[in-house]
Amino acid sequence: MTITFTSAATLSLEALADLFTRSFEGYFYPGTTTTEAMARRVRVESLDLCASPVILADGEPAGVALIGRRGDHAWCGGFGVVAAQRGHGLATALTVEMLSRARSTGAGRLTLEVLTRNERAVRICERAGIEITRRLLVMIWHPSDEDDNADPSPLVEVAPAELLNHFIGMHPAPAAWQRDLPALLVTSGLRGLAIPGDSGPAAYALVTGDTEGLRLADLGARNVTSAHALLRGLQAQTRSLVSINEPTESSLTVAFYRAGFIIVDKQHEMEITL
Repeated sequence: MTITFTSAATLSLEALADLFTRSFEGYFYPGTTTTEAMARRVRVESLDLCASPVILADGEPAGVALIGRRGDHAWCGGFGVVAAQRGHGLATALTVEMLSRARSTGAGRLTLEVLTRNERAVRICERAGIEITRRLLVMIWHPSDEDDNADPSPLVEVAPAELLNHFIGMHPAPAAWQRDLPALLVTSGLRGLAIPGDSGPAAYALVTGDTEGLRLADLGARNVTSAHALLRGLQAQTRSLVSINEPTESSLTVAFYRAGFIIVDKQHEMEITL
């Protein structure tokens, strides 16, 4: 087998979406991606397709590593090898190429997330010098008999752009890449809800979804009490709430536990100095 590399920018968005989908076949979560979804990811996640390597096996695309870049910070936004080519060392080769290309962009560090139960991927990263730095949580809430039945604090609708003026200072731990300010500023379809305070919101959330289920794109709060009150207000409006990549070291995580959220998955955030 002859292994070579090309750039993701040499593929059409349709072909790239198809390769990404096939590279996540059999993964813990479906990786099905459409052309429209890939275009949206390029914008929201600051993906640099010119720097993102595609690995070729005998000239055919066999895997991809998507690289996002913001200043001197690079991020891997998706990594996979198609099922038919797994077990031949392509993942290791793709990892080395990913780091080389990220380094060539001038980035000083690269981060990524790996499910803690994806032990093989964690080992590949660690062999390449990428180290675990912190834990990110996937949490979900559904109504139960143990829920607090007290009347929740009323939430007010506020334009997302206005709420994001308060982003800095309302997050006690750095946000994960997909939930950081640059991503939120260009994400469409978000709904903003807040608990008013004396000088701006005491707590706010940016969400997608409806009365059947809401997904948190961002949650900011002045303290745990305000965060808990906000979550209780959201729970009064829907039948389920999902939060992805909440840092374990964030003091606001306590509010999720108090509101009855359970942890359904965990990710390692990993980093390497380039």
